[in-house]
Amino acid sequence: MKNFFISLLILLFLSFNITLIPLAIGNIFKEGLYTPSDLNLPSKPSYNIQNISSTDNVYVLVFDKTHSLYQSIRMEPNSPKYVVSFDPDFRIAVIGKGEVFFS
Repeated sequence: MKNFFISLLILLFLSFNITLIPLAIGNIFKEGLYTPSDLNLPSKPSYNIQNISSTDNVYVLVFDKTHSLYQSIRMEPNSPKYVVSFDPDFRIAVIGKGEVFFS
C-alpha cells in the first residue's frame, strides 16, 4: 500500500511538471534584441517583466522608433515584477545571462 501511494505521488508530480513548463516557455527570453511582435504578447499599454534566473542579473533596454533609449531596467536574480510599456514599433534589448519572463 505504501509503494502504491509513493508511485502515485511520483506520477502526479511528473504530470504537473509536464503540463506547467510548456505554458511558461513561450514568454521567457534570453539575451538578444526583440520587437514586440517577437514577444507574442497581447496588445496592451503595459507589461510585467521579471528576471526568473536564480543567479544572473539582466538589463532590459527599451528603444523607441527613433532609436532613443525609452526605458532601462536592471533586474537582480529572482527579481520582483517590473512594469514596462512600449509601442509596436519599439525595440527591446535583453542583456545578460539571465532569463526574462514577459506577462
